[in-house]
Amino acid sequence: MRFKNWTLPYSITYILVWFTKQGFFRRVTRQGLSNIPKNKPVIFAANHQNSLIDPIVIATTNRYPVFFLTKSDVFKNPTIAKILYALNMLPIYRERDGSDFMEKNKAIFNRCSEILEGNGRIIIFPEGSHNSKNRLRQLKKGIARIAIQADKNTQEDIWIVPVGLNYTNTKNKCADLFLSYGKAINASELFRENTNATIENELTNPLMEKISDGLRNEMLDYKDDNFYELSEFLISKIKRQRTSLKARYIWDKTKSEKLNAFISSHGNEAKEMQKQTIELEEVCIQNKLKPYLFNERSHNLFLPIIGLIFGFPLFVYGAINSYFPSIIPQQFILKNIQDRQYDTSINMVLGGFLMFFFWAVQSFLVSIFTDNYIWLWYFISCVISRWFSFEYHIFYLRFIGKKNYNKFVKVNQELAISLRNKYKSLKQFIFNL
Repeated sequence: MRFKNWTLPYSITYILVWFTKQGFFRRVTRQGLSNIPKNKPVIFAANHQNSLIDPIVIATTNRYPVFFLTKSDVFKNPTIAKILYALNMLPIYRERDGSDFMEKNKAIFNRCSEILEGNGRIIIFPEGSHNSKNRLRQLKKGIARIAIQADKNTQEDIWIVPVGLNYTNTKNKCADLFLSYGKAINASELFRENTNATIENELTNPLMEKISDGLRNEMLDYKDDNFYELSEFLISKIKRQRTSLKARYIWDKTKSEKLNAFISSHGNEAKEMQKQTIELEEVCIQNKLKPYLFNERSHNLFLPIIGLIFGFPLFVYGAINSYFPSIIPQQFILKNIQDRQYDTSINMVLGGFLMFFFWAVQSFLVSIFTDNYIWLWYFISCVISRWFSFEYHIFYLRFIGKKNYNKFVKVNQELAISLRNKYKSLKQFIFNL
């Protein structure tokens, strides 16, 4: 293996995935890149919300190749395993993978140690599995064991950088992503401070505490899972003005910390507010509404109708040119996968590759029958019309939501007034807090 050089498979995939990522997310903002030690062994410790997208977004913000550990399930097919190894992916084994899972992991830990000896970079998700909640779960000690083993085998200090991945939505395209690199932890220095440790826990526990604290500083963490619905509603679903991702993250982080403190000291009030949020959410689900709609008495539909009429031709053009690459992941792959948390990853990576491939083929066919670089303009029109058709689709869904809301208000006037008052009360509460 070459740790510093870019291998051909990794380089090609890096470029393709980088462009796919740029098209999949509406906005991506990074902070703290200066916290990453240069020319040192680095382990990125990240929260895990979005299956394969998480390592992709970390890898494509690094100028150096990175390796990352992933579930051994995807390595079962020998052909696929070769591809994954070529893309710097390493399997991690769990108890359900067989009685020899510990022995297999020793070999992987040795591989990680070799990578770090060459000043390589590894991504590890110490939570052990992915979960879309904005909540830090109990960390596994594998990351500390890898750091201890690497520290014994190399003269360089081992650095661990906490990485907070903060998505506005882990399921849908065009979400926002705020990627925050925290202050690097010198694991080797911590080990030297505990040279008298006689058992493994005396070495691993202090490091795990530092990693846990570092991750909490870089991500939204709704600490009390019993009040998760309340936290999610007040922080993510209350209507707000559009601002930069950094400003939004700081605002949400502040709200989250103050709300955690409020919940721990005002349990009964928090329970009552949670009942209100659950009632609002249930009505929204039943009537296909979004909570932010209750911010107004009614919504004007005239201008949205005009926009839908004038935008329809370009929408049709974009939808036709991107129909097949959009439908293939849904119809032929996602139907056969039980774990729905892989949907976003497959849509982003496979959908992006297919979209580019189909547009390239279509442009090639256009070039055969035309002159003067019309094929290039056709390719550009495919990109622009695809973006427009997706935005048009979202605009249409919002129009339907407003239409449903107006109908709901007419049919259920008293309930609508009650829910609107509850929404405004919750909104006022979080702003006051």
